[in-house]
Amino acid sequence: MHILITLIVGISLLLSGIFLMRFSLQHLFWHRVQQILHKMTITPWRGMVLGTIASALMQSSSALTLITIGLVSANYLSFYQALGIILGANIGTCSTVQLMTLTLPENHTLPALVLTALLMILVKKLRYPCMFAIGMLSLFIGLNHLSNALNRLTEHTLLMQCLAITQQNPGYGILAGILITILFQSSSAATGIVMALAADGFLSLDSAAYIIYGNNIGSCFSSLLLGAASPLAGRRVAAAHLLLNLLGVVVALPFTSTLTLLTRLFSDNFSVQIAYIHTLFNLISSLFVLPFTRQYARLIIFLLPDRK
Repeated sequence: MHILITLIVGISLLLSGIFLMRFSLQHLFWHRVQQILHKMTITPWRGMVLGTIASALMQSSSALTLITIGLVSANYLSFYQALGIILGANIGTCSTVQLMTLTLPENHTLPALVLTALLMILVKKLRYPCMFAIGMLSLFIGLNHLSNALNRLTEHTLLMQCLAITQQNPGYGILAGILITILFQSSSAATGIVMALAADGFLSLDSAAYIIYGNNIGSCFSSLLLGAASPLAGRRVAAAHLLLNLLGVVVALPFTSTLTLLTRLFSDNFSVQIAYIHTLFNLISSLFVLPFTRQYARLIIFLLPDRK
């Protein structure tokens, strides 16, 4: 029972931390992001750069994709302009996962949280920067609770058998990643859970990579829901987002061992290696499609043609 409570607290703090970081940054930059996206996405390259920055500021590729679908549906952006933003959104969301690799001594986290909360209450001008800091600290505390709970689950054979299946078959790992992301409505939170599992020895690096592939596909769920209720241009943006991640998985799957080997050259830390896999996967997927953006747009239009 104690393990279950620790696990729930860890996941709750992780999700709360991501929400607070996202909420504070969206409040600070929301209107600027929409104005910049409208004015500065003339070419796919510029769109990708701006999409990367906007997604990092908003701490959510899904939120940026939803905004993009709205702008395209309202004819503020063309479908072609939106593709650059989608490519950048996948890269920018990696910033949250990279933040998770930072470490803060456990005995410093709680005092820092209390001081930041007091500062947020006393100094109104610092409300949202302090909220972002509280989100980060909650993230660290949540990951620590999650790791402690998972450490005690090694004697549960059913859990170990389920995790063993993901190591034997990449398809199960990808499916697990999709379901976890849809459940938590956050690919970053899902990746944080994968980092905690791998750090405690539950997953191999290859298995973690498969789940991360699934996380990226699962992150398209909310945009697909909005796209289904949007005009044709909005549906095309949602389809482009999904197809980008599906193509990325198809291309990356045969080279997973090479990808994990490459990340081992950069760090010995399991969590850092997983963050690098997440970043490299999204970076390579977007850069691979970027030179062929016009052809990619034609493919989506072919799949979702105009109604006669």
